[in-house]
Amino acid sequence: MKPLQNLLVALSLLIALPGFAQAQDAEGTPTVVINLTSDDVWTGQMALGFARNIQDTGTDVVVFLNVRAVTLANQDVPQHVEAMSGKTAHQMLDEIISEGGRVFVCPGCTEQAGLDIDDRVDGIEPGGPEFLAIVTAPGTRIMSY
Repeated sequence: MKPLQNLLVALSLLIALPGFAQAQDAEGTPTVVINLTSDDVWTGQMALGFARNIQDTGTDVVVFLNVRAVTLANQDVPQHVEAMSGKTAHQMLDEIISEGGRVFVCPGCTEQAGLDIDDRVDGIEPGGPEFLAIVTAPGTRIMSY
């Protein structure tokens, strides 16, 4: 019976190891998605500040603006200056993008808010299949605000 158990353990390891190695690779360079749903100045400051702090560690950062946060992506919506950074959300988003991060905005939420997806700040991308692939990839971490 012992040889059969050893064979089963060996087969299990052969099946599991490729998936384990893939998870380790994903763990080595995770992507952090910041899911921001609020246009509240304080909430936005915390989420976007957290995104920049994460970027400074070398981690890939993606920001997803949805629900009410779509107003932060629109170039025609006036922005408040955040107390902690002294910057507007547009400035913070621009920093994230210029440092190699990506920012997506939900097209459906944008429409629901009565805004035009074409009026988004430069560098902000409409969400779609590419964003879905990022958010569902192994090793992706999601923080919601």
